[in-house]
Amino acid sequence: MVRSRKTIFLSIGVAASTIFAALLLYGSFHHGTSAQAALAPELISALPMGAQSLVYIDLGAMRASPFYQQRPDKGPIAIPNQDYADFIRSTGFDFEKDLDRVVMASWPGPSAKETKKAVVIAEGRFDRAKIREYALRKGKLDHQQGHEVFLFPSTVAGMPAGMNSITFLDGHRLALVSGPSIAPLFEHSGDPSSDPAGDPARERAAHLDGAAAFMIVRVPPIPDNAGGASMQGPASAQLMSLARSVQWVTLAARPEGDNLRISLEGESDNATDAMQLKAALELLRMFGRAGLENPNTTKSMPPATLAMLQNLLTNAEVTQAAERVRIRIQIPPDVWRLNGRTKSQ
Repeated sequence: MVRSRKTIFLSIGVAASTIFAALLLYGSFHHGTSAQAALAPELISALPMGAQSLVYIDLGAMRASPFYQQRPDKGPIAIPNQDYADFIRSTGFDFEKDLDRVVMASWPGPSAKETKKAVVIAEGRFDRAKIREYALRKGKLDHQQGHEVFLFPSTVAGMPAGMNSITFLDGHRLALVSGPSIAPLFEHSGDPSSDPAGDPARERAAHLDGAAAFMIVRVPPIPDNAGGASMQGPASAQLMSLARSVQWVTLAARPEGDNLRISLEGESDNATDAMQLKAALELLRMFGRAGLENPNTTKSMPPATLAMLQNLLTNAEVTQAAERVRIRIQIPPDVWRLNGRTKSQ
């Protein structure tokens, strides 16, 4: 868990990182309705364009999920941080009950020496008066572009260190911006800046209909010396070449019944590399299945965990279409019981 000073950023930053981690580990999201799914692009539209990474999480769908309801542990998600506990006491805000949706975007700095730009927009139920009182006690007040802005020194997941800003967009939305100015919230980055359909991250998000959560990332260039001596040899050189060809990675979660379908898609810069990447993934699947059949593995791994992993490897779908390679897996509710530890209810 990322540690931070006592700031209001903690509530949203910790919520976003914790719940997205829960998504990756447990897939605890629900399909909901088409109306719920349609809210994702609308919330994303409040962000400036040109982001190199984009994360969207529907926490309201998670709480309504049949998958989530089947978890053995019905207790609240524990966040061992005294600052967040102080925030709850002071404002009455609890992300498990009051935070509905979060979208986070980031952009690289203009140069390697400059910090990245990040914006988080959170939607839910906020007691504005209590949050304002808490903010004035912990930070300082500023006025920018017709908005009341609270400034805090902070180190939070996804937000650069230093002075960061928070402002209310309306009664149900908060915006968190890296740096002491909220100007990035209203900027249009790059060209084309006036057409959302021309924004690469938004364009990919528009194709994720029904996903309760997703992460879209522009893959940064891989340096020539990546991996060092361990990546020498023809096979390693080919693997690095395939990795460098991947331009975008998209991770999405879409529930289907009581299960959750996870989709991981990589976009190469050409169809030939995509085809070779698919072949490499199939080879890794074969090695994985062989490893699970090893007697040492079967003896050391709990039977339920072994059966789950074997099922995932067997039923995983690896497909390729033009420059895109996609892996799909379906996670059943039984994943909750792999831990074997529950709290008394």
